[in-house]
Amino acid sequence: MLGRITSSLATRGLQRLLISRTPACAERLQWSSIPREVSTSTSSFQQHEQSIQKDNTDFTAKNGKETTYVEEEVAKFRLMASSWWDPHGDCKPLHSLNKLRVSMICDGLIQSGIAKPEYAEGPTPLKGLKILDVGCGGGILCEPLARLGASVVGLDAAEENITVAKLHAEQDPKVHQNVEYLYGTIEEHAERVNETYDAVIASEVLEHVESTDLFLSTCAETIKPGGSFFITTINKTPFSWVGGIAIAEYVLHLLPPGTHDWNKFIPRQELLFVLEKYGFVTRLVHGMGYNPLTNSWFWLSDTSINYAIHCVKEK
Repeated sequence: MLGRITSSLATRGLQRLLISRTPACAERLQWSSIPREVSTSTSSFQQHEQSIQKDNTDFTAKNGKETTYVEEEVAKFRLMASSWWDPHGDCKPLHSLNKLRVSMICDGLIQSGIAKPEYAEGPTPLKGLKILDVGCGGGILCEPLARLGASVVGLDAAEENITVAKLHAEQDPKVHQNVEYLYGTIEEHAERVNETYDAVIASEVLEHVESTDLFLSTCAETIKPGGSFFITTINKTPFSWVGGIAIAEYVLHLLPPGTHDWNKFIPRQELLFVLEKYGFVTRLVHGMGYNPLTNSWFWLSDTSINYAIHCVKEK
């Protein structure tokens, strides 16, 4: 969920943390626990696929079907329900991330040719498009997309988040008429729809699910041929552990401690491989940086911490 902090800042910050924080906290952030770099060589694709699927075969829902739902992860965001729309609270970085997310989605849909040309230059360039936001939380990303004319479905596994999203959408008639919020998992939703959406978004979600492979394949089922899949997530590198967890959660307190588990992060090249396996062609890969002093995000060529992907489903 949190962004790029340069490796030099992360290293210096972690050194200060281990010296100045309480022994209990320092013990949790020993240098020996910093992950080793994950290989992203294209020659290791088969190994990458096996690592993604490892330990992800035993997660089943109560009805016996395989699921990506993890109660412990959903519970983290259930507790955030009251703060989704607090611009100075835990979700502050997500609000500012919209500057990158919304422009990437809008530009990507126009450039891929799926957006309707007659609306592209107007105030509602996404008019006529149906978009699914998986793990929508309180609707922070759904609302600006709805204002741009899209028919947006926000899906979340925490009922409290859906309640908050619905209440907030009612405050703006333009949003309310263009957005629908649903409580449930992507697996449940995919059973009711098939190749329905012009675009599906999984923003800051992938690092909180089990069975990445299942999650991506299920999302793929809901996208029309020629439709887009937009993902923002966190890379699996030593830098992401230092910057995205140690610094962001324990030094700067930009996120509640324990928000992220480094073991759930996915290397960029692995993600690209799985997307290709399910029939997607990658159109864009960008790194994302975050400045906590100005609460602003920016694009980077460096993808070692946060990164974004836009890919298109083959027709």
